[in-house]
Amino acid sequence: MKTKTEEIQRIELTMEDLEGLLDRAKAVLAEKDYEVLENLVKNFVYMTQLLENQGITIKQLRKLFLGFKSEKLSKVLENFEEEKPAPGGSSSSEGKTAGGEEAGGGSASPGEERKDTGEGASEKKRGGHGRKPAGAYEGAEKVSVAHETLKPGDPCPVPQCKGKVYELPQPGVLVRIVGRAPLGATVIELQKLRCNLCLTVFTAKEPEGLGKEKYDETAASMMALLRYGTGVPFNRLEGLQGSFKIPLAASTQWDVVEKAYKKIAPAFDELIRQAAQGDVFHNDDTPMKILELMKKKKKNKEQKSEDG
Repeated sequence: MKTKTEEIQRIELTMEDLEGLLDRAKAVLAEKDYEVLENLVKNFVYMTQLLENQGITIKQLRKLFLGFKSEKLSKVLENFEEEKPAPGGSSSSEGKTAGGEEAGGGSASPGEERKDTGEGASEKKRGGHGRKPAGAYEGAEKVSVAHETLKPGDPCPVPQCKGKVYELPQPGVLVRIVGRAPLGATVIELQKLRCNLCLTVFTAKEPEGLGKEKYDETAASMMALLRYGTGVPFNRLEGLQGSFKIPLAASTQWDVVEKAYKKIAPAFDELIRQAAQGDVFHNDDTPMKILELMKKKKKNKEQKSEDG
């Protein structure tokens, strides 16, 4: 009886063989099915290169496939650094006691700090330091930068290497945060040409999607949100915009917000009408006693007893 290990056969394939396989599969598979197969091949090549060239450990490979227990970036980097082989082939776990602490002292593991209390006891401080992953910036502008000299399918530039480069599923990510005014402005200069004989003026066309209004819906929404959502007065926003050399008068802000309100007022009124059709519940969770009402209640109770 064959074991599972004996049943697995190693297949020797070159990059040309894999590319030919993908080309043949693309002709017969649906687009989504082909994308799945293409990603599987890329991941297979990537993992094979890690095993052959970088000496990755089995534990690191298992976590690349199955993921880390914690999705925090600090925890991922912490675990990855801990599992890197030390110079000379020694493991990073050498020199530690069975409890996970270093034999020479009681320092905490990376990403954690210990602070001594007044009684000499030690307690762990939660790591993380408030860092946010790049995926948390969902509202940020996304810019894709292609490699300056290489594209997928080009020969590997490493000397004596006959392989070809391919695109990894996950790109390198950089986050840069800049300061800017709450409301930005764009000045479009349309080139004008005039005939020297008939004096006809020819003006360049406006860019598509520019709109006809100076203040579009997003500007009105931002003004209303800053004023009525976060409590920034119009005159304070006027001063802030002036600091960024993008003037925005307080009176102009009022006019823009009022004009936008008139457009959505019917929807707001309908929401009020719909809410008025529901049942109204009164709930008073005030723990204090209202003396005036207590006097009225007592007086009404005495009046009822006399009439009875």
